[in-house]
Amino acid sequence: MISIGQSRTYNDSNDTYAKTLLSSLLDGNNDATEYQNTMFDIGMHLGNKLKSDLDRAKQYCIVATAEDADYLAKGVMESLKNDVSALYLTCFWNDRIVVNNRSVAPIYNRYVEDGYNNADGLIVVKSIMSGSCVVKTNITALYDKVLPESIYVVSPVMHVDSEKKLEKEFPQKISNMFKYTFLAVDSMRSEDGEVIPGIGGSVYEKLGFKNQQDKNTFIPEIVKTRMFS
Repeated sequence: MISIGQSRTYNDSNDTYAKTLLSSLLDGNNDATEYQNTMFDIGMHLGNKLKSDLDRAKQYCIVATAEDADYLAKGVMESLKNDVSALYLTCFWNDRIVVNNRSVAPIYNRYVEDGYNNADGLIVVKSIMSGSCVVKTNITALYDKVLPESIYVVSPVMHVDSEKKLEKEFPQKISNMFKYTFLAVDSMRSEDGEVIPGIGGSVYEKLGFKNQQDKNTFIPEIVKTRMFS
């Protein structure tokens, strides 16, 4: 990987499209719709990168948060839908809170698509890998029901310490399954812990939600479609 500036390292220094997409997330003039569209495009791009690691004959479970489902996760699913045997959607509404100086992400609500437990692997989609609590919680909620052969973590931006933090949360048997698909790694944080430059701020507000609580009242369109199809 080639270092760009002091805090960001791109996974592929020749991927000009990835750089353009990530730069767009940092544009403070973008409205929520533009940000949503960019996240969908990033999902498509990440999905295209992930394809070569997947087995066309196998089934995969997409693991998304409610805020990512209609945009980043939908883009990943669109890019993969003709390249694997089946895709199932699971969606989690997490409340990220601090308990005894430790971040935790209890599940407020969830949607799991019929057949998800037949998947051979998990594809965990997250708008930014800042720490590990949300991804850890959602993998843990599914692991014993799916018993996956592989776990793919897919994100536009990861903090430099996030892989180690996540893998420390699991027994080695599980952490050895992790593979990562991402566009950039950032090494800096703001005083309040936000990854810099990250994805341009809090994903809730960037996507058009008032805050985390507002996000947890929202049912993604992709979930509605699959629930009633």
